[in-house]
Formats: sequence, C-alpha cells, structure tokens
Amino acid sequence: MSQDQDASNYQAHLQAGNALVQQAQKVATQDFEQARGLWQAAGKEFYSAHKADVAEPEAAFRLAQAWMAEAHALQKEGSNNAQVMWANAAAQCELAFDLEPENGRLAMTAASCHLFAGQNDAAKAWQQIGMQLLPPEPVQEQN
Repeated sequence: MSQDQDASNYQAHLQAGNALVQQAQKVATQDFEQARGLWQAAGKEFYSAHKADVAEPEAAFRLAQAWMAEAHALQKEGSNNAQVMWANAAAQCELAFDLEPENGRLAMTAASCHLFAGQNDAAKAWQQIGMQLLPPEPVQEQN
C-alpha cells in the first residue's frame, strides 16, 4: 500500500471513529447499550487508524479513550471485566506515550487508567511522569 493510501486510510478511520464517538455521546443518557456499541465500533475504527499509521500518537490515544469508555460502561454495570479493560486502556495510553514521550496529558491519562485498574504503584509512577511534563499551574495574583 502506498504512503498516500495509508494516510488516506488513517484519516478515514480516524474520522469514522470520531463520528461514532459523537453519536455515542448523544445517546448515552437515553440508551446506554446503544452508546456502548457505538464506543466499541469507534474503538475498531481507531484500531484500524492506528494500524494504518502506527507512528501517529493520535489514533493510539483515541483507541485508549474508546477503551476507557468501554471500561467505564463495564464499571457502571458492575462487571468484573472493568478492571481488565482499564488495564488495557492504560497499556494503550502507554503506547501513545511511547510515540509522544513529551506529552504529560498522555502520562496523566495512563495514571488514571492504572488507578481504575487497581494498579496503584503504576498509577503513582505515571502521575509523577505526567507532573514532570505538564506545565506548572499559573500562580494567581492576590489583591
């Protein structure tokens, strides 16, 4: 496949995934099962986008976000699989971070996923990485 085709496939899958996420967000409060199905479909699109361009961190992170939505859905249902899905999302965040190692937001998201997965040591480590990379909070002037 040519590089132009890869870029085209990447964009097509990324846009399709984004559209599915928007649909899921619109129906989530009325029909959680339908939203969950849409999040799963979005995850497949983000996976395909990531496979089309494995060096692009955005698709890798969007896949992590889709898995986070799925993990949240499982957690809301009280499923024992929620922690496994949170761990999968954490691993995907780490992959995105490997592609963009200066991105503190990715590190902090990995920390959150690890925390929900019950992996406290990993959560603390990723939080420390994220805090080192994120800009400091602005100091507010006191009048």
